[in-house]
Amino acid sequence: MSEDIVISIKNLTKTYKLYTSHADRVKETFNPFRKKYHHPFNALTNVSFNVKRGEVLGIIGQNGSGKSTLLQIICGILQPTSGSVEINGRISALLELGAGFNPEFTGRQNIYINCAILGLRHEEIDARFDDIVGFADIGDFIGQPVRTYSSGMYVRLAFSIAVSVYPDVLIIDEALSVGDHEFQQKCVDRMMEFREAGKTIVFCSHSMYLINDLCAKAVWLCNGRARSQGKTSKVISEYLAYLEGKTGKDDAAIDPAPVESSSPPDITIEDMRFLDDKGGLLEYVKQFQPVIFQIRTRRIGPPLKGHLSILFERPDGQVVFGTTTKISGLKPVEFAGEQVMELVIPSIPLVGGSYRAKVKVGDQHALRLIHELSSAPLLVESDHPEIGMLWIEHHWRFPEAEE
Repeated sequence: MSEDIVISIKNLTKTYKLYTSHADRVKETFNPFRKKYHHPFNALTNVSFNVKRGEVLGIIGQNGSGKSTLLQIICGILQPTSGSVEINGRISALLELGAGFNPEFTGRQNIYINCAILGLRHEEIDARFDDIVGFADIGDFIGQPVRTYSSGMYVRLAFSIAVSVYPDVLIIDEALSVGDHEFQQKCVDRMMEFREAGKTIVFCSHSMYLINDLCAKAVWLCNGRARSQGKTSKVISEYLAYLEGKTGKDDAAIDPAPVESSSPPDITIEDMRFLDDKGGLLEYVKQFQPVIFQIRTRRIGPPLKGHLSILFERPDGQVVFGTTTKISGLKPVEFAGEQVMELVIPSIPLVGGSYRAKVKVGDQHALRLIHELSSAPLLVESDHPEIGMLWIEHHWRFPEAEE
């Protein structure tokens, strides 16, 4: 393995033996004729990829696709059935919630135990202890047994320990989804620091925006196989196309649900309207005319950075087109007071029919949905009788008749 490659996975396969009953397991164990009573199940099949030093790799796929199994093999928790895994450097991982914690020990005791397992000397743990506790922000509970912790407190302490050892490779599974939004943001900021410091990160998440933001490359696992790998935007596009073809609509798991709260959202989308190129209000749109989609937001309190997204949908919920300020390569928008933003469409190509626009505002990493608002139905008038969603420039030819 070359020095610039930190993780090398070659033809990795993990097979489990599934038994119908415990009796079948006993029969197979003590069977002199070696008769098989199990059914083999491949959680992973011939998975291969490399991760270079300083790269951030995203692992995506539906539940049950083999993501967690892969990460546990990389960390050495599980052994592969066949294939090889080579690691060059110290690994720190945040996998299953609270994995490695002794529930009867206090948070303080678990810090010393887990940091020692990760290779830190006692004096090094002493030097970093206050930072670990400060990042976890669980107050006096640090002196209580972790069995008394909530799931959010578990993940706070686990993440704080994982990043405190300054590993060569940081591996994170879905555990971040357990913490509150403020702590999620804190974790993402720390991961950004790791990336900027040239650390290697393997990150598994259902948030496609976050994967796209953090990761230069991605691997899509499907039924235990690496169905696609390479540039993140390409892999995500293939994955979303697969989900859409499978379900007939966007997969809800990749679109964070609105935050349920009795208090007003941090940023409010107050109004949206369709304008023509002269600023006049549109009650309907003629196909191919310029359209300006105007959004008015309000932020009460100090300025807050975030991103805007817009989706155009048919009445059945099918997304026709969607974009975000982030996808467009813009820096996070600084929301302060009342402000107006506009998306300009020089020529709208929708076929005739009724549509609806949906606007969302999220945090600067697109991890947290802050607010969303749907428009009134937008009627598009067209002189073209073609069917579908978009009108495409075209003409007919008859090559044989021209000969």
